[in-house]
Amino acid sequence: MTTTPFDWDAYYEAMSGRPLRKNLVAALEHWGDRPPGNAVDLGAGDGLETRELASRGWQVTAIDGHADLSTQLAGVEGVVAQHADFAQITELPASDLVVAAFSLPFCPPAHFDPLWGAIRTCLRPGGILAVEFFGVRDKWAGTPGMTFHTHNDVERMLWGLETLLLDEDERDGRAFDGPKHWHVFHVIARCPEGERHSPEPSTD
Repeated sequence: MTTTPFDWDAYYEAMSGRPLRKNLVAALEHWGDRPPGNAVDLGAGDGLETRELASRGWQVTAIDGHADLSTQLAGVEGVVAQHADFAQITELPASDLVVAAFSLPFCPPAHFDPLWGAIRTCLRPGGILAVEFFGVRDKWAGTPGMTFHTHNDVERMLWGLETLLLDEDERDGRAFDGPKHWHVFHVIARCPEGERHSPEPSTD
């Protein structure tokens, strides 16, 4: 993340007052009326999703390498804030919900597989992922320090999970700093009950 030329302070300022990410809202609908459990918010940023989860009774580990989470989330009950670069993450706490709203693409390619392995490994049976990936036709594709995926890549990464949503969204629109061509995969997936699954299919 640290190699990406991205003005995070300007981004958080521009996004002030935004609604909850739709992917999280949909993931919570899939969670249903089960009691809240442990969640990880990767790239927690302004803390909006973390605060919403905590207000619903979730115990949340909020992680970000850029935002001052200790200030953003001060006094929020049920939240543990961690300042960590994605390149440093090789293990995550056992979780029933993992949220990564538009943050995973900012993991450098050399560190993406260990991060994704940590995400897959931490997910408990019945647990849910709500994440986004950027596609190879996104305007930012090729930006140093960022990772982009094809549709086949995403399907491979979801092997062994129950895919609840795989929405490939490609359109012209706007980013916080101006016009942008978006190529995004919105993903919600669930770990089947009974056992955890390895991050990728076996090649044996």
